[in-house]
Amino acid sequence: MTAERGFKYHDHTADITIECWAPTLEEAFEEAALGALEVILDTFTVQPINSHDISVNGIDLEELLVEWIGHLIALIDINSQFYSKFEVNEISKNAKGLVLKGRVWGEDIDLESHDTRTEVKAMTYADMSIEQDVERVTLRFTLDL
Repeated sequence: MTAERGFKYHDHTADITIECWAPTLEEAFEEAALGALEVILDTFTVQPINSHDISVNGIDLEELLVEWIGHLIALIDINSQFYSKFEVNEISKNAKGLVLKGRVWGEDIDLESHDTRTEVKAMTYADMSIEQDVERVTLRFTLDL
């Protein structure tokens, strides 16, 4: 039996595919964020000191997932910070589609204390799937390394 929430990696040619799951859509998006950042570095080496509110939009869940992960990857360069804690407060519908409101926590990049792994170039639509049932949401997506 698998854990109530989590993520795992699948081999992919020159990229990495992440499969994550949780009881709710919001928690699955949180696992997606953690899985993506774990590709970049060991998030246990990042203290959740500074927080940033996040709001992203998408016409559907697939685009919302791309925007969420893409925004987190961009924030690393924009704020010169790594992140280790992710909270999705809500995913709701608006006039243009869907909106995700959340918060991330992290700290300024310190290459002596942060255990970095690999650079992620972009979030992609490759091999993406979003499966929702009553007890579990499973997300699958590929990062371009």
